[in-house]
Amino acid sequence: MNGLLSLSVVAALASTSSAFDDTTPIINVLRTTTNLELNPSVQHIPLDPYDKNLRPPPAKVPNTFEIHIGSSVFRDGQRCGKTLFTALKRAVYPERLRFGILEQLVEGDPTCLDEYCIMAEDEWPDYPECRYKDQIKVNPRPAAEASGCTTARHQQQEMIGDEEFCLQVDGHSIFTNGWDEIMLDEWKRIDNEMAILTVYPHDLHDFVKENGDNNAPDWIPHLCTTIKGGNGLTRIVGASIKRNAKFPQMAALWGGGLSFSKCHAERNVPVDSHTPWLWDGEEFLRSADYWTHGYDLYSPSKIGNVLYHNYSKKPASFWESPVDPEVKRLDTEMTHNRVRLRVGLDFKGPVDGYELNKYKFGTARTFQQYLKFANMTFEGWMNETNSCGQLHWVPYTNATEVEEIVGDNWKMNALVAAPTPQQLVATKKDNFQDLDDTDKHVARAMAEYGEEEAEDSVKQRLVTAHKENGAGIGDEKLGIVQLRQETPQQARRKRSNLPAWGLLAVVLVALFVTLSNDRKSLAIRQSCVAKAPHLSHD
Repeated sequence: MNGLLSLSVVAALASTSSAFDDTTPIINVLRTTTNLELNPSVQHIPLDPYDKNLRPPPAKVPNTFEIHIGSSVFRDGQRCGKTLFTALKRAVYPERLRFGILEQLVEGDPTCLDEYCIMAEDEWPDYPECRYKDQIKVNPRPAAEASGCTTARHQQQEMIGDEEFCLQVDGHSIFTNGWDEIMLDEWKRIDNEMAILTVYPHDLHDFVKENGDNNAPDWIPHLCTTIKGGNGLTRIVGASIKRNAKFPQMAALWGGGLSFSKCHAERNVPVDSHTPWLWDGEEFLRSADYWTHGYDLYSPSKIGNVLYHNYSKKPASFWESPVDPEVKRLDTEMTHNRVRLRVGLDFKGPVDGYELNKYKFGTARTFQQYLKFANMTFEGWMNETNSCGQLHWVPYTNATEVEEIVGDNWKMNALVAAPTPQQLVATKKDNFQDLDDTDKHVARAMAEYGEEEAEDSVKQRLVTAHKENGAGIGDEKLGIVQLRQETPQQARRKRSNLPAWGLLAVVLVALFVTLSNDRKSLAIRQSCVAKAPHLSHD
């Protein structure tokens, strides 16, 4: 899971990338010589032509907020203390940070907080006691009760308060100067309220200067390959690497070593507490859980690559917990069967079915859609396909779940996509404030042109100023309005006189299509109006 990157591999890749322009974003697929060209400027444009004018909800950042930093640590107090110390010392706004540490210990082990305070008192001797100590909460647990990373992450999640942003890291991470401001800017650039920055951080090597400045490598990690683990479940092979990454890159896989998002992602997608000893399959399942709840995954750009992993030898592993072997075997079997049950695979033996409804996949997108998006199959060893190529945002099949999270009356299925905070679109004042956006356009057209000419007017007014990727990459160019060949007006001219009962049926169908929030109805509505132009980014 660590996804270590060797310098020899990077050197070898330099020769294989000569076919690409020096500024072209490319990704090298793990354990291959295959390089794929990327274009993040199109990643927020759906592939389905009917969905071209849809975009994810724009990002919102309040004026004041706090960042929760969570970590689960097993008998690793010294490296955990260094993680806290570099996070606080090298942050631009350390007063914003709140820590929640789930620490599993044996009596006599050095603790994370004690190790941090030793460094803090040496760094800030003028403070009467350990600086920032009141911003650190620790939940100590007996190491003998440890049962793997998922149960620990669940307990870690329970320490989240009312913070706006959440960062999950491993307890052996090293931060660089200004990391908090850079990471927030990276998230804002994506311009997606449902965005999660995630990856396996690079090994430390010499990428952090002595003064804490970042010396990021040209090749940085990106998760996109999977394999069938020893238990038959899907696991991430390791990190592929990308070059010329100037913008966060959409991904299909989540990594536990770094995960930065709005905290509503953690509240809405809890880690399943009934999966002890889950290793292979943990991150794949988390990826699918987030995605089906409407969240989107991205790996950071080179600029946003602001923390690294200290892969020095750790004191102990939770696999060494003194647990009854037979109890552990049974718990593990039930966990694997629980995961297989959730993803629709056959299984034998006992299964823990408790609270399955609580931890089920989301309703914003389906699990089958996720498998298609991730280019993944359960056949063979699963590493014959990957999600390393350019991915595209998939609109929600059930937008209600996301609309309730986002609030502020945001609607995915609005025929006129709302501008992001970076864009200002002039609107003409009218007397239709009580109508929704679509009805306003129709009402204005009816008032100005009469019923016969209304459709043509509506088509010309249904213009969106959304950028193609929802963020600033490159120059902006206004798209061309493309009108469908057969307009509603033309269709109406073909219509013959209908009996009263036939007319009633047509009206009922039209009302259903107009009011329904599902994608099929959206597609029908969109086929009756103009395609909205986009601002292109080359």
